[in-house]
Amino acid sequence: MGQIMTEKQYYAACNRINELLKVVGNDTPADDKNMIELDLISDLVADYEEEIFRIS
Repeated sequence: MGQIMTEKQYYAACNRINELLKVVGNDTPADDKNMIELDLISDLVADYEEEIFRIS
């Protein structure tokens, strides 16, 4: 994964985060594949939001 470029990708990433939150919890190990995916996608979404919704 590189970065989120479109609104469609953004919404797909947000939907995936919601799916992952159903299977990942506070007790999930940091090296669990779902936790790793959640961390990566969350970072991409945060970067996109920072760029798109930045207040000038």
